[in-house]
Order: sequence, then structure tokens, then C-alpha cells
Amino acid sequence: MAIVRPENMDFTKQTFSAIIYGSPGMGKTTLALSAPSPILIDFDHGVSRVSAKHRVPTIMCSTYEEVLADVDSPDMKEFETIVIDTGGSFVSFLKDWATRTKKDAKTQKGTVNTLKVYGHVKTEFAAFTEKITKVMNKNVIYVFHSQEQADKDGNTVQRLMCEGAARNTVWNGCDFGGYLQMVNNQRTICFTPTDEFFAKGTHGINGNRPIPTLDGARPNDFMTRLFEEARQSIISEKAESEKLMAQYEDTMDMVRTCVENVVDIETANMAVESIQNFEHALTSRTESLALLKAKTDSLGIKYSKAAGGYIAKDGGQ
Repeated sequence: MAIVRPENMDFTKQTFSAIIYGSPGMGKTTLALSAPSPILIDFDHGVSRVSAKHRVPTIMCSTYEEVLADVDSPDMKEFETIVIDTGGSFVSFLKDWATRTKKDAKTQKGTVNTLKVYGHVKTEFAAFTEKITKVMNKNVIYVFHSQEQADKDGNTVQRLMCEGAARNTVWNGCDFGGYLQMVNNQRTICFTPTDEFFAKGTHGINGNRPIPTLDGARPNDFMTRLFEEARQSIISEKAESEKLMAQYEDTMDMVRTCVENVVDIETANMAVESIQNFEHALTSRTESLALLKAKTDSLGIKYSKAAGGYIAKDGGQ
């Protein structure tokens, strides 16, 4: 059965997808590698710029086919997070792959069909993310460089440095997206959008978060703690939802008993007063009044504000 009721939904073990972007030299890759048990796909050939003490196992690739082969290998089982550095370079790999392997990537004259190529890139970008998060059940973090642009009013805005529609597609499926910048000599990452930059926050992750300076005593675990904070928020939401659902069920049991006892105007007035005083949760108030109305309609009576209670309908008994 494809329909899942809210009370049966459990997201406490879900994986997360995130975007980290900002200007060069901000430490985006090192921050991304603070996620749980990471492996780096080094599309940007930049792992050498990561401090040796913060490096992790890395896929160093020349083609997208090599990446797919490594991702499908049994060695991937030990990793919880795949870090893609950078998303923009990943798109370049996908362009090369699509141009080489897709029949419609070139025109009859042999020139590149840019529209078709970017269509394949967009589709494969989304499919690769889906594979990591849904099939492999791993977290994924996309690292992007930022690019200054001007909006329609000439104001400076920050956008992902990425070719084609993938620049916008990547935001659709991500749980968190943070812009990394320097504020008052403190590195911060913001998960709340502003007029200057895109950002995205869910599960209680929002606002500006300071990035701690790493030293010999401090572990590189910022994203690990962020993911755990989000998971605890999901757990708390689930507990609150279960509490509300239990209250809803208790209230609706009392409502049904109350409505069953309505047989005339007097008992209808007693029922509406009782229902108003019940401890309602979720949609119980709306549903209970609908049940009562259906019962009083069947008895030929209606509620009158002027009379302050139920009266007989025209022609009712």
C-alpha cells in the first residue's frame, strides 16, 4: 500500500543532504568533511589543499564512469556520508559523460547539442543524489563555490557557481543549504535565506552558526553535530505528534459516545456543550462538530445562534 498515514511515518533514521557554498579559501571542503564517516569524491582535484590531519578516504577520478564504479564497490559500505567537491566540477564531468555516451548529444553535423547535453546532466545529477540518499541510504554534501551576480535591481547576490539547470535543481532535494562567509572575523554558515544569498533549513536547523576554529584539541565534527541536532529535532517532533495523536483518539472516542446519545433537542444541547469542553487535539474539534451536525440533521433539528441552542427545523419533529 502506497498511502502512509502521518501516525505511521518515521523519519528518525533518515539520511540528510546538504549544500555548503561560499568564496574560495573559506574552508568549505574541511567543513563538509566534518560529517559522519565521510568519503570525498574529488571532482575538483583539490584534496591536496585540505590539511593533512583532516583528509579522509578519497575517490580521485578522471571520468564519471570511474565514479560510478567506485560508488558501487563493496568498500563504500563503511562510509556514512559522500562529500562531492565541487558540485560545479561534477557538472563538468557529467557534461563530458553525456557528450560521449548519449546518442542525441550531437547534431547530424557533429556539433554538440548543448540543450540535450544539459538535459542529461540535470537528470543524472538528480538521479545520482537519489541513488546516494535513497538507495545507498547515505548522507550527501555538495560543496560549491559561490559566484557574485547582480539581481534585477543591480544589488550584489551570491549564487552557486555551476553551469546549467543543475544549479537550481540541487536545491530542490536538499535538507540544508548554508552560505559560508566571514562575519566580524568569525567564519559563519547561515541556513536562513536573505536578499543576498540562497539558503535552506529544516528540522530546526536555521540562522547563522559560528564555525569553530580547529586546533589540536578540537575534533572536526561540525556537520556531524548538525545532523545529530536535526535528528533529535525529528525525534522530538515524532514524540509530540504521537502525544497529539493519542489525545485525538481519546477525544474522538468521547465524541462518538456523546453523539450516539443525542436523540432530541435537549440531548443535542447537552452534547454541544460537552464537545466544546473536551480537550481537543489536531482536527478533533472540527470533526466532532461535523459528526454532531450530521446527527442533528438526521433528527430534524438545527443550531440557532439567536436561540442559543438547538431548535426544530422548519417542518421538523
